[in-house]
Amino acid sequence: MTIYCSKKLETYLGQTAPTINPSANSIFGNWNGHLFMVGRTRCLIFMNNLTCYSIVFIHVQKKNLKNFGPIFKERLITQLHHDIKLTEEQEIKIRRELADIIVTNSNNDKKILGTINHHIENLKFSSNADEVENWDELLVTEELNNYLVGTKILSHMKRNRDFFKPIELMIDLVK
Repeated sequence: MTIYCSKKLETYLGQTAPTINPSANSIFGNWNGHLFMVGRTRCLIFMNNLTCYSIVFIHVQKKNLKNFGPIFKERLITQLHHDIKLTEEQEIKIRRELADIIVTNSNNDKKILGTINHHIENLKFSSNADEVENWDELLVTEELNNYLVGTKILSHMKRNRDFFKPIELMIDLVK
């Protein structure tokens, strides 16, 4: 699996590989990530390119991101347990798929980047900068994953319609 980083996130992580063309994509697709600020708090958002399913990291400190791949994998699995109540078989399948995580430069996926920017604006305007200290990563992310998204991701998906909830597509993908 590949995580494509915005220039800001790439600079912040300081561990990206050169731009790559993955030969074998994960069945869970790839992710795009971005660093943003709410007030004076650094936050990260990652979005899946197949489902628009998001993961938000709040109160990010650079020293805690030295080994980013395993941190991302555990955060994703925690979020999936919270949102869709993973079975043991589903968790094993996900862990197997996320064994190799590559962090690289942005792929400029306009649909995903536009949806990420929309989510960031929702996060910034739905609360005051003072309240970010009280945000719960799991609840904020769950809320984003239950928003209706108006981007057609893949034409062959079962739920090909103009609007969908990312959590619904992720449930289909995890099965």
